[in-house]
Amino acid sequence: MEKCTLSRTVKIHECDANGVLRFDLIFDLFQDLADTHAAAMGLGYEYGISRGIGWVGANYAVKVERMPALNESFTLATWPSDKTLITGIREFSAIDEQGKPLFYASSQWALINLATKRPVKIEGNVPAYDVLPERMVETAFANPALPERTDFSAAFPVRWSEIDLNKHVNNTNYPLWASEAVPRDFRAAHTIAEADIAFKKPAVFTDDIVVETEISGLETKHVIKRASDGTVFARVRFLWI
Repeated sequence: MEKCTLSRTVKIHECDANGVLRFDLIFDLFQDLADTHAAAMGLGYEYGISRGIGWVGANYAVKVERMPALNESFTLATWPSDKTLITGIREFSAIDEQGKPLFYASSQWALINLATKRPVKIEGNVPAYDVLPERMVETAFANPALPERTDFSAAFPVRWSEIDLNKHVNNTNYPLWASEAVPRDFRAAHTIAEADIAFKKPAVFTDDIVVETEISGLETKHVIKRASDGTVFARVRFLWI
């Protein structure tokens, strides 16, 4: 199994107020490169649609050494590192031009039946594939702990621009929602060094969202819910610096 790589240069519209790549954009990069690699392996989006199945992001464990700056070039790589009965484990690594790590992640993707939304076995549903057993983050993808209290909350409706081809909120939006559900002075003073994310249920366009946050020093715990009935869409933990 060879790694799939992509060279990128940070554009001005991708930068945050500090002049570096926005944290939420790394999930777009992960998803795009994973889709490219899965297609090359013969088990990507088009293959899945033709058979009524698809890969759905279930978990991320992310670590950030530093974010690349405006006009800085870096290389992103991905590869499958393991698989279970119904999930595939995929790694991501970004390095700068000197080969030093920028950010990296381990992720878990569930294979589901698109009609029933239920998991299906990998064996027999997608072509057999090899793995490269190199993990970027040693994690068992345990659920991040729920907030024990609500120190801050944010409420908003789902926007149409957040809906993807599957007619639900794309998973790249949940880390952004959680990262904004902190006080403004906290958000302006700190950046994210670690993230653990568990996706539970997809939100749709008609949903109203509430994010409840517990702040304990530089650790924040978030639960993203439907405002009307408390259905949990995602659980998130950040460590900030």
